[in-house]
Amino acid sequence: MTRVAIYETDYEHIEAAVEQAFDAFAPPVNGRTVLVKPNILGAVAPERHINTHPSLVRATVRALKRRGAARVMVGDNSGMFAYGPNEQTARTAGIFDAAEGHYVNLGASPVKVPVKSRFANDLAFSREVIEADLLVSLPKMKTHVATTITGAVKNTYGHLVGGEKTMLHRVAVGPMAFAEAVVDVFQVRRPDFILLDAVTAMEGQGPSGGQLREVGRVLASDNAVALDAVMAAMMGLEPRRIPILRIAEERGLGPDDLDAIEISGPFEVLPKFKVPPVGMGMGTLIARIGSYVLVQQPIVRHAKCVKCGSCVKACPVAAIVMADSGPLIDYKKCISCFCCHEMCRYEAMDLSSRMRFFLRLRG
Repeated sequence: MTRVAIYETDYEHIEAAVEQAFDAFAPPVNGRTVLVKPNILGAVAPERHINTHPSLVRATVRALKRRGAARVMVGDNSGMFAYGPNEQTARTAGIFDAAEGHYVNLGASPVKVPVKSRFANDLAFSREVIEADLLVSLPKMKTHVATTITGAVKNTYGHLVGGEKTMLHRVAVGPMAFAEAVVDVFQVRRPDFILLDAVTAMEGQGPSGGQLREVGRVLASDNAVALDAVMAAMMGLEPRRIPILRIAEERGLGPDDLDAIEISGPFEVLPKFKVPPVGMGMGTLIARIGSYVLVQQPIVRHAKCVKCGSCVKACPVAAIVMADSGPLIDYKKCISCFCCHEMCRYEAMDLSSRMRFFLRLRG
């Protein structure tokens, strides 16, 4: 039976939890090359808790070195197209220093890899992702407005380099199609060991515009799908209703049913955890009708907007232009991928439900 462990901790004492998790789940490390993949969404300070916390990165690097890793690398393909160079993004996030000399720019040496996907024949992956002996994933416990959750499976989307992520958003339109594309990427190089930062989580309009929620946990497993299923259940969600997890389970990549997962440690469903109203599987006729009538689209919070242009650069279909008054969104072009929301570090992009009937009247 697949195992997931939950450790109660805080950022000050996280190293003890990491050591326990390594002893329970990590494969042999001695003499091997290891890539540590945190979630670096953008150039945001650690206290915002949008990225994996530096303390988890530092504890993981030290655990690998103690176990004799021949080479340790730390890196991610973040939202650097909006925020500046890869290394500077990691510095602002506190992860460059936490890597203790082991940070690498994953975008520097891409390699084309064949993929089994209806959206692409091959994709550009970071060479380090493909060639590392071991891949350790350090995702963050957050909601996600496009995929409901962002965890271990979604963290592998950062294996892609440059415009490949934007391209998939453009061709895999809608929650179901995009979930399929994410799993296509996940299948190419699954993590060998996962440590989930759930000390301070994010609820609501994640992965960047939600509210912080103190959870005080680190989750660990050697199966990304099982770990995400446990995380989703802690959020009060039914894992199989989340498209990414259902698709991954159907492909035999891991269980999405808690009855098939051995959970150790303090598991609990977090009361009234706020989840986004999009991205969920449509299991009933009423839900399918509701998802058709209501369309989620971004709106600009002008009071928070600083006109940095990150939303313009993030949009895969060029539906946003910058005017003197701020961003202007062409809703006829908008595909509701929410890249603008995800990449805005000032929380200036909100999401709003709009009715198709009135959208069509508007023309």
